[in-house]
Amino acid sequence: MNHRHVVFTIDEGLREVFLLHRAKLLKPFMDEAVRVIKEYFEKKHKVKPGIIVGLHTLGSRINFNQDVYMLVTMGGMKRNGEWKTYEYIPFEMLIKQWQTVVLKLIRGKLDG
Repeated sequence: MNHRHVVFTIDEGLREVFLLHRAKLLKPFMDEAVRVIKEYFEKKHKVKPGIIVGLHTLGSRINFNQDVYMLVTMGGMKRNGEWKTYEYIPFEMLIKQWQTVVLKLIRGKLDG
């Protein structure tokens, strides 16, 4: 299966926030990464891509870093069950969406 490796991470300046509040943030962090990819392909290509996702946290308090690793199929299932392939993932656009999602996630989970 043709696929791409996609990695979403956070800015170094936000790592301490995720370390201190990891119980509230890490699962939604992973879920939101998947949502960004799925929404793009469902809206743009009208398909549901295959996604395998894993959350990786590196090290201890000193070098804590969160990454969401995904294998994303370069195709997806249309509503009628037909497989549709595609060749391009707009990483620059997805990065901008991801930055917005991370900030909204922090605000939403830590307000109050």
